Amino acid sequence: MIQAFRVTDVLRCLVLNTPKTPNLACPGSSPTKHSTLNNLDLWKQALTQQNNRITLASWNGIRLGGLVSARTCTGRVWEVDHLYLPDSQPGINDLSSGMSSRLRYGQEAAIMELLDQLVQEAGSRNAERIFLRLLSGIPAVTLARRDGFFPYFEQTLMEGWARNISHQSEHPEENIRLRQQQDEYSLFQLFCACTPAQVRVALGLTCDQWQETMSLRSSKRLQWVIESNGKLVGWLALFNCRGTTEGQVMAHPDHPELLDQLMTFSASNPSYQRWLVPDYQQHACDQLNYRGLREAARYTMLVNTVAAPVRCAGMAPVEA
Repeated sequence: MIQAFRVTDVLRCLVLNTPKTPNLACPGSSPTKHSTLNNLDLWKQALTQQNNRITLASWNGIRLGGLVSARTCTGRVWEVDHLYLPDSQPGINDLSSGMSSRLRYGQEAAIMELLDQLVQEAGSRNAERIFLRLLSGIPAVTLARRDGFFPYFEQTLMEGWARNISHQSEHPEENIRLRQQQDEYSLFQLFCACTPAQVRVALGLTCDQWQETMSLRSSKRLQWVIESNGKLVGWLALFNCRGTTEGQVMAHPDHPELLDQLMTFSASNPSYQRWLVPDYQQHACDQLNYRGLREAARYTMLVNTVAAPVRCAGMAPVEA
């Protein structure tokens, strides 16, 4: 039986040093080849019973039968950041690297039951969208699709020491400024211009929806923009995490030259960098590769659009 994670479950996990299987979820807060989120943080949040997190687990005796956990910043948008299969299953360590092409029946059932229960629980808390990022090609992607998660796009993880490649005629700092609060809607317009329609369905068709999706990323990012004729045509976000710089970028299709300018600006202070680049930004991948970064992993971004539950059924008069 799947149930909400309890204080006794946390203590049991700490004593048994479980889960021992890899975390299949690869959230935006930890974009690495193998997710390295600290389980101690999850245990702390489970102990305090925070309203911004849902954690569900099942047990087979004293053995963990699987665990899923999701977080939210707004209540309407959730992200799965922990997904574990049952402990002590042969070959389970291959799942996160994509080496295993099949799952045992018990493993399939565990994933689908956990995700299904999570969707129901999030729906009862007025969730509208649930994001799940998985390594591309692993069996869990197919199972998540069966459970209502639709793959909207793929992402490439680019890592490496960025070389500062610039030309003498370039002065990227001249027209780049820090993002301001009043840039929010202009930035959403830039997002719409740079993003395919299908992806906007997942990430946000309105400015409010897009802002909620962006809130899943760290709020401590430094952000810069480039403005032309009163409109934002370029955006760069950098976040320093334990000595590694994580980056995101957008350049308006009418101004492709700005991408090179923003990349040059991001590498002005040489550092080890990590970028999650969506598949519709191939030029950004090419620029990062040119500057010394290499592909480390590929992910599939899946989204479940949750139907809002009817809390009080009734009838209302309408005109004929």
